[in-house]
Amino acid sequence: MSTLSCLASPYRETRYPLSIASYEPRQWAVSCWRGLIFCMLFSVILLPEFSRGGNTTTASLVYAKALGSLRFIDLAIIVLVVSHVAALACSRTKTICFPRALALSGLAFLACIVSGVWYGGLRGGTNFFFDWRALALGIGLYFVWAVWIQTASDVKSAVHIFAIYMAVRIVVLYALHLAGYRETLAGVPIPTFDGPAVSTLVFTALLALGYAGSSRDRSYQLLWAGLAAASCFVVLLCFRRTYWGELAIGTLLLLLLQRHRRIRSAIVVCAMVGLAAALLGQPFYGRLQSFDLNRMDSEFSADNADHLGDLLDGWDQVRQSPIMGIGVGTSYSTWRIRNWKSESVMVHNAPIHVWLKYGVAGLICYVWFHVLLFVWLYKQSKRAAPAHAAFLHAAFAYLLAQFAMTLGFAPWPYSELQLTTLMSFILAAAFMGKQIHRPAWTGL
Repeated sequence: MSTLSCLASPYRETRYPLSIASYEPRQWAVSCWRGLIFCMLFSVILLPEFSRGGNTTTASLVYAKALGSLRFIDLAIIVLVVSHVAALACSRTKTICFPRALALSGLAFLACIVSGVWYGGLRGGTNFFFDWRALALGIGLYFVWAVWIQTASDVKSAVHIFAIYMAVRIVVLYALHLAGYRETLAGVPIPTFDGPAVSTLVFTALLALGYAGSSRDRSYQLLWAGLAAASCFVVLLCFRRTYWGELAIGTLLLLLLQRHRRIRSAIVVCAMVGLAAALLGQPFYGRLQSFDLNRMDSEFSADNADHLGDLLDGWDQVRQSPIMGIGVGTSYSTWRIRNWKSESVMVHNAPIHVWLKYGVAGLICYVWFHVLLFVWLYKQSKRAAPAHAAFLHAAFAYLLAQFAMTLGFAPWPYSELQLTTLMSFILAAAFMGKQIHRPAWTGL
């Protein structure tokens, strides 16, 4: 593991975990600040960025423009990142770690972004920051998460804060749904339509299943299993096929990785599927059948033609410019989905979108980085201590499931601040947690 930031100290020092049970006033204050900042950022994950319907209308005032192309939330995150980087530079003990195995591919993709912006400018592009803004902010937030995750107890606290926060939000979702404050999809009442929020619930379910399977305490097993069941059920009620797919693939991967209590984890998920099928009835089965792209004539698969047309319109543009794509900040005319939108700036398929915006080199670097990331997570989950292995299993299952779904009709996840905030948290806990649990400072 390489140390990227330990600016105030010319040497590497061995760190020892702080005592988990401590009532020292300073430690109590640090815990309060950590909890406050984490909850604020978790709120960003669940705060819809755009209004429903695929347009660019902001769903909240915090996403409104404040200074040029920067929004209020962009400025807030920049201030937060700068303050944490400054605190890091002044510290003699805090470090920021990142796997050496991912550094080259990550930097290569960032170079492709610069190239895409340059090429887009040559082609008359205007909004150069929109496509990769969320990625840039997510990279900045990695430093924020990592500053607060420096010991084994910090990792444990971060996971518990996330679990408690999500449990409260799930209870609120259930309460609002039962009270009649609902959205509808294909005529079915759903708790929420917001994709990143539902994806976060998928990760919550996988995380809870992982910890339920690794915990030795009976009460903790029941709490984690209850959170997993509640999260799975909300995802199913939301009626979004992309996130049904994420949950299915992620659960399968997690069951393959788990060493203990696989059957119980499978029972929890299957029970929630059965409950959702019984509650929703025929719409549930109709939605399942809509995964068949040959069925484009039912009320639950009417948008399949639009999804396929969106992909084919993007592919036409790639074929016209296979080396450089069309560049960042540009748009293209659509033909197959003109009744939906006559002009588009993105494709609901990650590889085609990356190829379109960042060229073939960008696509190669994008795939290269993710393959190395998945290999790293898988290998480290086999070597890590049981407590951290549960988190690595959930991270691997979720990120690979998300990547698999973006190969179909899901958009590039790095264009949404909600998702990059979540992924920066996952990677910070995974990378920093692995460093903490290593017996010595050795390279990967």
